[in-house]
Amino acid sequence: MTSIRPRPNLIPPSPARTAAPQSSAQTAAAAQTSAASRVKESSFESATPARAAAAPQPTAGAWRGGPDTEVGKAIQQMLTRMEGTNITIKGDTPTSLFSRAILDNKHITNEQLIAMTQVKLEQLATSPEDRAKVLEKVPNARDLPVHKFTVAMLSAATGVDPKELSEACPDLGLTGAPNTPILYAAKTERMQRSTALHDFTDYLRGAGVKGVNKAVWGVENRVLSALVSALGGGRY
Repeated sequence: MTSIRPRPNLIPPSPARTAAPQSSAQTAAAAQTSAASRVKESSFESATPARAAAAPQPTAGAWRGGPDTEVGKAIQQMLTRMEGTNITIKGDTPTSLFSRAILDNKHITNEQLIAMTQVKLEQLATSPEDRAKVLEKVPNARDLPVHKFTVAMLSAATGVDPKELSEACPDLGLTGAPNTPILYAAKTERMQRSTALHDFTDYLRGAGVKGVNKAVWGVENRVLSALVSALGGGRY
């Protein structure tokens, strides 16, 4: 009797389900994609702090001389004395107006800046008679923001104590003059800011620092420079 043998399996067995090896091109593409992803993540992470860090602003008047020069030291003292005065008129603080109109004004000389630091209270003080006229017309003159604004600039530039300056010159920041029919507290901020700056330059002229009116207003004369100021002129 013939034995029955199992028939050979004609269907080859299925190959093991293993991942086909990637070609070299596929491997390179995957590596590039991964690297690009890491670059994007790295760039995104590092960009945020870079945008957040503001570029340092140059110090006003720094072009005049370094911190070890006479004018550099004078400027630093002026700006330091002005710190903490946060009164704002027409978008300007005493520091921003002083920096723009005086420190960065090409018509103001280093010699004039140094001369400002040597001015004394008695060179600026209004006479007792004129003080009385001022307080008669504007009793709250010393309480006005424009007065405090002007005092802050002038005391910082000269080194005179602000309280003593306010007491000696209640007319600082008022439009007009005590010995004229015109003396009042300006209502508009444009006029207040202009008056504050003109009082700054003209009081220094009266104290012997010549040429500051001309540097800012284009003319040295007190009346003409006041007119330029009132009309909105000036070189700042």
